[in-house]
Amino acid sequence: MIKKIQKNLSKNMLSYTLLVIIGGLILGKMFPQLKSLSAIILYVVFIMIYPMMVNISLNHLKKVRGSTKPLITSLVLNFVYAPLFIYALSSIFIHDPQIKLALMLLSIAPASSMGLGYIGLAEGHMLSGAIIVAFAFIASIFIYPLAGSFFAGQAHLTVPVSMILKNLIWILVVPLVLGIITREYVEHKHEEGTFEKIKPYFSTVTLSALYLLIFIIFASKAGLIIKNWREILLIAPVVLIYYGFTIWLSLRVNKKIIKLDYGQHQSIVFTSISKNVALTIAILVAVFGEKGMYMSIVPAIVALFQAPILMAYLHFREYVKRYFLT
Repeated sequence: MIKKIQKNLSKNMLSYTLLVIIGGLILGKMFPQLKSLSAIILYVVFIMIYPMMVNISLNHLKKVRGSTKPLITSLVLNFVYAPLFIYALSSIFIHDPQIKLALMLLSIAPASSMGLGYIGLAEGHMLSGAIIVAFAFIASIFIYPLAGSFFAGQAHLTVPVSMILKNLIWILVVPLVLGIITREYVEHKHEEGTFEKIKPYFSTVTLSALYLLIFIIFASKAGLIIKNWREILLIAPVVLIYYGFTIWLSLRVNKKIIKLDYGQHQSIVFTSISKNVALTIAILVAVFGEKGMYMSIVPAIVALFQAPILMAYLHFREYVKRYFLT
């Protein structure tokens, strides 16, 4: 039963995201008192992030030697290429500094554990994907405070590194530690295969909390979002160009230059090109408060494009596989 619910929430992510956005805007406009829901947002954030971290395994970190090349490629793509390219695109299309800031923070977000699900469907290299996700989350702890403070300065917002680090401890470090402890406990105290049986419960909680969080954001900021709808629509060309060009570039570079195989390539695409919408929303809300609530509409809208683009790419997996075999 829980597997069916989890599969439904994941498979229909586009529909559910669109539904909660529209519902949040309508109800937020009709009932301004829904702004009070923002009081529970950090609790929702924690409930959303913790189950995501349970997918990180210490055993995967120990096997990094066999996936060194995909890992380095992924980290460069995620933390160097993505912010530079998105900065260039947002400079062309986006004029609102707060929306640009949200895009920049999204650009350095590691993929969510749902990226591993895409790798499985694409018959990619699961171990490489798991290692990339784990190391990207850990790297984020050190990169987010410095990058976040710098990007905030570009948007004329003063946010000390210490403030970002303090909030990261609550929304990233604590859930990460608890997630690893939970994973290790289940794997060592219960029979083999137990974690795979309960894994859908964690994914269901994360997705449900994400939809609730998006609803709260749009309901709380309905008036401001409707007022600035033209600027918000300009997120679309940034996202479409980024995903389209980056997928094409990774195909060429991973095969011709880095000499990766099909499975390793897919582990990079689904863990580096895709971005962790949930984590970005959490950071924006925790660090920037009321302004962060408005900026959080950016990753929520990106989710509307990211899911169908990745599914479309997944649809052509056999063509990609033949490309790497030729």
